[in-house]
Amino acid sequence: MTFMKHTIYSLVALSFFSVALTSCGGGKGKKDTKAELADLKKQQKELQAKISTLEASDTSKKNTRVIAVGVTSMGLSTFNNYISVQGKVDVDEVVNAIPETPGIISAIFVKPGQYVSKGQVVASLRSETVNSSIAQIDQQIAFAKTMYDKQKRLWDQEIGTEIQLLSAKNQYEALLKQKNTSLSSKKSFNVYSPISGVVDAVDATVGQSFASPVNPPVIKIVNTGKLKIKAQIPENYAGVVRTGSSVMLIFPDIRDTLMTKINYAEKIINEMSRAFAVYIPLPSSAKFQPNMTALVKIATYQNSRAFVLPSGVIQKAEKGNFVYVADQQNKSELREVTLGNSYESKVEILSGLSLGDRVITTGYEELNVGDQLKIEQ
Repeated sequence: MTFMKHTIYSLVALSFFSVALTSCGGGKGKKDTKAELADLKKQQKELQAKISTLEASDTSKKNTRVIAVGVTSMGLSTFNNYISVQGKVDVDEVVNAIPETPGIISAIFVKPGQYVSKGQVVASLRSETVNSSIAQIDQQIAFAKTMYDKQKRLWDQEIGTEIQLLSAKNQYEALLKQKNTSLSSKKSFNVYSPISGVVDAVDATVGQSFASPVNPPVIKIVNTGKLKIKAQIPENYAGVVRTGSSVMLIFPDIRDTLMTKINYAEKIINEMSRAFAVYIPLPSSAKFQPNMTALVKIATYQNSRAFVLPSGVIQKAEKGNFVYVADQQNKSELREVTLGNSYESKVEILSGLSLGDRVITTGYEELNVGDQLKIEQ
């Protein structure tokens, strides 16, 4: 550039020198003066052309770069910070079917995997004594009814007394009530399902007694319509994970994701595991099965009005953190920002940016401040 300036100055000096020599010619005629003036103008034009050529070749005037970049216009979004733990689908209601009166099993009517309704008989106990008592009552009822019918016919014929009729009637009705009582007692020898659900296990055999203190029979029934996720949370998160916390459930086996909340967080830390359990209810659906695994992502921080950027666009320097921004003239500008929380590849911007700012998110690697930008859509 210095060389070019010297060249231009030399040409200008040469021009003036030529003019001076011509002026010293003296005593020439007007014809020579006109020719001389035309010659000087021609030299001036040639000189100006050379100056323009040198200026055009000056690299100092070609130092503006145009860089293709992609931008993200800043808008408010939700930023979440999560912790991730493993969870398992568990049943919310599990019961064992047991009889009202302990006894010996005489029959089992269900098998594992079978659906049963609330109140359905799943097994019965031996009830020979009750059956024998009912049979005897049936004989007494038949005799009492015969006597009552006979007294009623006599009474209709105005034979006998009213006392005899009422006595026969009371005897008959008393025996009917006695039978109903025995039948109600017999129902206690049945084993009913206390809920509607699926038979999960039948650890019982005919001849086994429900009164046995060792390995008593078990008919387990689960309500698959009430499922929940159970997960263990390390104790260091006790201050941020609580009842009502937002949760993202990811089921890798069925490729499903569910947004919900913690229904209950235990308040006691287990001394052995140094963790506490959280329970998350699931909607009724055939796709959720007991013991299915799930990734439980619990939100420990949430900002619903945040500026969020990919962490890779942050330029770190000794004086702080910066991002490149496209200004109104589409030139690159370096903007200092204050960072908040980060999660995976996203970072929260607390200050330094405004709504609508165009942050350069691609092509920033080669940028310098003041570079001309070509915004790619």
